[in-house]
Amino acid sequence: MFGLAVENIGDVNQDGYEDIAVGAPYDRSGRVFLFYGSSGRINTNPAQILSSGSKTMKLFGYSLTGNLDVDDNQYPDVAVGSLSDSIFVFRARPVVSVSTSFIITPNEINIERGGCDKRMCDLSGQACFTYTAHRATFNYKLMLSYTFEADSVSRKTRPRVDILQSSQGKLELPGQGREICTSIKMQLRRDIKDKLSRIPISVSVSLLSSSETTMTSVDQSDLTPVLNLYQKNTTISEVKLINERCGSDNICQSNLQLQYKFCSKKTQNGQDVFKSLAREDGDAVITPSDEDIALEITVTNRDGDDAHQSHAVVTLPDTLRYSTVVQTEAAETRVSCTVNDKGTLINCELGNPFKRDAEVTFYVLLSTSGISLSTKNVNVTLQLETTSVQTIQPVEALAKVVFELELRVYGLARPSQVSLGENVMGESAIKSLDQIGTSIQFEFRITNLGRPLKSFANASLNIYWPKENSVGKWILYLTRISSKDVQSVPCSPANEVNPLKDVKGWQAPSRHRREAEHEALSTDGLAFLLPRRKYETLSCSDGLQCVEIRCPLLGLDSSALLVLHSHLWNATLAEDYSSLNYLDIVVDASLSLTGSPANIGLNAENLGTKVKLTVFLERKTAFLVKVAWWIILLTVIALLLFLAVFVVLLWKRGYIQRLAPTKKLPLDEGPNTETAPLKG
Repeated sequence: MFGLAVENIGDVNQDGYEDIAVGAPYDRSGRVFLFYGSSGRINTNPAQILSSGSKTMKLFGYSLTGNLDVDDNQYPDVAVGSLSDSIFVFRARPVVSVSTSFIITPNEINIERGGCDKRMCDLSGQACFTYTAHRATFNYKLMLSYTFEADSVSRKTRPRVDILQSSQGKLELPGQGREICTSIKMQLRRDIKDKLSRIPISVSVSLLSSSETTMTSVDQSDLTPVLNLYQKNTTISEVKLINERCGSDNICQSNLQLQYKFCSKKTQNGQDVFKSLAREDGDAVITPSDEDIALEITVTNRDGDDAHQSHAVVTLPDTLRYSTVVQTEAAETRVSCTVNDKGTLINCELGNPFKRDAEVTFYVLLSTSGISLSTKNVNVTLQLETTSVQTIQPVEALAKVVFELELRVYGLARPSQVSLGENVMGESAIKSLDQIGTSIQFEFRITNLGRPLKSFANASLNIYWPKENSVGKWILYLTRISSKDVQSVPCSPANEVNPLKDVKGWQAPSRHRREAEHEALSTDGLAFLLPRRKYETLSCSDGLQCVEIRCPLLGLDSSALLVLHSHLWNATLAEDYSSLNYLDIVVDASLSLTGSPANIGLNAENLGTKVKLTVFLERKTAFLVKVAWWIILLTVIALLLFLAVFVVLLWKRGYIQRLAPTKKLPLDEGPNTETAPLKG
C-alpha cells in the first residue's frame, strides 16, 4: 500500500528544497521512497529507495520520522519503523558538486584550407575540476575518476577524432574550491565522411570508492560524500568544421533533385544502350523476360550548396531482384553502391560532398524473375539523403507489368496471281461452286515464340474478308475454313461460310488434282510484262464491304495453320472491272487476345499481315517471262560452240574439201596432143 506513511525529511541533498519520504509497507517486505524537491514541484522519479534487506521483516516503512541529525553533520537523517519490533535509522551522506571546464584547441578547423583532407591535424584539450559542498568547513580529499570520449554521437561509424593517449584517468581534488587540471592530445582523421556537423568531445567524472577518499581532519564524519544526483557529470566541448562553399553562416542548403525512368538494356558494338520503356501515354511498361531491365536515376544539385554525405537509397519490392549498377565511362562523378543480403535495399553514395550544380546518372539493373502473372505493377521507392539542410520527400517509381506474348502471323494466297479466264457465268447460271470462278486458298500461319497459351490466355485470328464490292456484288466467295495444330472450333460468324449453300444447294468440293497442280505452278516470283499498267487495289479500306471473321486459336502451342478456301467471283470482275489490266485484292488479318488478364498483351511486332491476290482481267494474256541477260549470253555462246564443233566434224569426214589453186605448165613441155588445139 503505497503512501501509508508520508514524512517531510528536510533538505537531504542540500539544494535548497525540502524533500519527502513515502512508505510502502506492503510492497514486498516493505520499502520507503525518497523524492527530492525542486523549483515548483516534487520530482516524480524517486531519488533513492530504502529497504530493510531482510525477507523476514514485516511492514518496513509502516512509520517514518525525518529532519533528524543523529550524527550532527548538518545533514538530515531518516528513521523508519516496522511491525517487527525494529527501527532503522538512515544517515545522510555529504553531497558534493563537481564543476568541470573543458577547452579544445583549436575549436574551429577549415578542412580544405588547413589541408586536413590530406593529413592528420592535431588537437589538444584541457579539463579542469573543482568541487563544492554545503559546509564551508567541509574539506575532504576526493579521488576523482574521469573519462574522455571523442565524437560520441558517431557510435555506428568510426570516430572522426583519435585520442592519442589513455582516455581514462584519476586525480585527487585536495579540497573544496581548489582546481586541478589534466590535458589530452588528439588528431583529426583525414578520411572523415561527416565534414559538416560539429565534433563533440566529452569528459565524464565520478567519485571513487570510500577506501580511496580521505579526510583532512579526524573530527569529520566517517561517511564518504556522494555526487549531487541532479548535477551533469558529463561536459561536452565541440570542434566546428568550416565549409567555405556553404556560405558565411556555414550552413549548407542543398537542392538535390531526382528523376527516374525505366529502360531496357541492349548491347551494341560492345556498348550498353538503354532505351526508355515509357509508352505514348507516359506510363512505363515492364515486360518480364530473361533480360534485365534498368532503372535510370539522375540526381542534380542545381543552384544549391554542397550536399554532404549525399546518398540515393533504392528500396525494391519483392518482385524485383538487384543485379548490379552501371555508369557510362564518360561520367564525371562515380557512384558507389552497397546492397543488403536480400537484395532489396540499395544504398548509393553520390559524393561527399555532391557539389553545387553537379549532376550524375547511373543505372540500377534489375531482374524480373520474381514477377508472376498476378503482378499488375511494381513500385520502387527512391529516397535522397544528405546531412546538408534540405527536406527531401521520397519518390515512388511506378511501372505497369505486361506479359507480352510472342505471336506472329504470316499469310499468302495460293495461287497469288491468276487470270480471269474465258469461263464467266452469272449467278443464276451457276450450278456448282467450281463455276463461280478460280479457286483461291488464303493461308495464315501463326507462330508462338514464347510460352504456350493453353494455361493463361486465348488468342484469335481476325480476318477482314472482302466479301462484296461497294455496290454489293460478290468479290470472294468463302466456301470453308480448315485448321491445323489447334482445336477445331468454328469461326464466327458461321453464316458467312458458304452462305448460299442452303439457297443454291452448293457444297464445298473436295480438293482435286487440277487445283493442286495450279497452285504448284503459281508463285510470287513471276513478273508479267504487260503492254499497259492500268490497275486498281481493292481492300476493306478502299470501299469493299468486308466481314470480320474471328477464328479462335484454342490450344495454340508453337504454331498453327488456318486456311480459308474461296472462289473468285469472275462475273463481278468481268462486269465491273473490265477496263483494267489487272487488280490487287488485299485481305487483312490480325491477332488479338480474348478472355486474358489485363496484364497480358501481345507484342506489337508482326501482329497483322496483308495478303495480296493479283487478278489479270484480260481474257487471253500472254505470259512473258523475263529472262536474265546472262542466260541469253550463255545460250548464244553455247550455240556458237555447237556450230563450230559440227563444222569440224563435217570437215574431218570429208564432206567439206578445201579448193586447190591451178597448176602452171612448164615452158619446155609441149601441149598434150590430146588436148592441144589444131594449128592452122
